[in-house]
Amino acid sequence: MGAVRRLVDADTGEPVPYAPYAFSGRHTQVDKARVEAITESKAFTPSQKFLVLWWIGVSPEGMEPLRATGADIAKRVGMSADAVGKINRKLVKHRILIVRGRVGNYNFYRISPYIAFHGTGLEQREAVKTCNPPDIPGFDESAPARWEAQ
Repeated sequence: MGAVRRLVDADTGEPVPYAPYAFSGRHTQVDKARVEAITESKAFTPSQKFLVLWWIGVSPEGMEPLRATGADIAKRVGMSADAVGKINRKLVKHRILIVRGRVGNYNFYRISPYIAFHGTGLEQREAVKTCNPPDIPGFDESAPARWEAQ
């Protein structure tokens, strides 16, 4: 076996701690322009914007839905189940959330892969083919970095 290479600070000569990865646990690719448009839009309330960010953080890998009821989500985010249901329905209307399953009369959701995705770039490219882009008031769909529909 070879010797372990230690990094040193160029200015001080002190050892730099090795960190194999900067994130703690799982992470997600996020379309910053779309999230910025949502958070700046007057079409969404602060509670709706909060839930968008929450959905980005909790949506499972790939296109799997979060298997949680409105009551479960309400407990986790400190809202009423009715408020969570109304917000989720509005986010679905704007295609920010997508329905990915159903049990009884309850839908299971996840964040749109256009907004956030946990998986490889190739998997994300395939995922966006399964749904329409979100309808975010004020978002400029003609920005040059918009590759997903091409």
